[in-house]
Amino acid sequence: MAIDFLRHMRRLAGDRGGNFATMTALIAVPLVAVAGMAVDYSSATHQRANLQEIADGAALAGGKVFDGTNLATAQAEATRFITAYADTTPANLSYTITASGRVLSVNLTGAVPTSLMRIANINSINIGVNSQATAPAKPDVVTLTPTQAQGWYYKVITIRVVRPNATTETVVGTVTYQPTTHNNDGQGTMTAVPTGPITLGQYTKLVLQMDVKDDGCPLGKAASVSSNNTVTCSSKNSASTKYDLTLRTDDPNTSNYLFVDGSELPKGVTLPIENYFGCQAAQKHAWEDGGGWDRQDFFYTISSQCSSSDGDAVRLTN
Repeated sequence: MAIDFLRHMRRLAGDRGGNFATMTALIAVPLVAVAGMAVDYSSATHQRANLQEIADGAALAGGKVFDGTNLATAQAEATRFITAYADTTPANLSYTITASGRVLSVNLTGAVPTSLMRIANINSINIGVNSQATAPAKPDVVTLTPTQAQGWYYKVITIRVVRPNATTETVVGTVTYQPTTHNNDGQGTMTAVPTGPITLGQYTKLVLQMDVKDDGCPLGKAASVSSNNTVTCSSKNSASTKYDLTLRTDDPNTSNYLFVDGSELPKGVTLPIENYFGCQAAQKHAWEDGGGWDRQDFFYTISSQCSSSDGDAVRLTN
């Protein structure tokens, strides 16, 4: 049997009339399959990139409203985004929307039909993508407790919010340092208003700000220092009507004046509010007033109840 087969193959090899056509036909099949594989995989790669964009958008849409407890609401938002792009996805697309903690996950899977690869009996290419998003915790109630202050400068820290549909800031809490003596590098009193927890209410922006007045007195007053270094503030027509320095957590040029748990915030970067409002645990804050960086000047602890989410700061996590 094997001998007969070899004899026929020798005849085929020696047949100059039909050998070229036969060999061409034999070689053409794998060549077409290889070419088809390149074309079909290119199509699958393009479709996978498309699905990734849809998954990212769906995760952001759902994550914007997700606060860790309202999964059904987040799923509805993510699903609405996915279905809006149904005409650009594989017909057999399936998806899951799950959550872990405050992180929302969107998984899309589907099969891209092939064309030339069908010669090799490969009718589709499976693809899948995943995306995760989270909206940071948003403080609802803040407690700011002053612990220490020093220096010759008058300083006031304010907690400021912008209400929905408003453009101006509302001050909801203050801590003031009033120097009373220049002895011991400057000592004074601290006053918090109100004392205890501060309910922030509805807001679209939350900022910490410290204002500094170099003469040691509040706006509209000027300081005089006695021979024993006692500071007295009195109203004068020539008194300064503006602060000498304003520092804000949303200003990348001055954010580094704030130290959180002993670490200076980076300059040139606007950090998310949950980084310095004590949502996870109480934090120790220290502000530098610009008079010298060898030690900070205004110290307090801050803690927050953070049950809602900052949807405007939603971001992808993978």
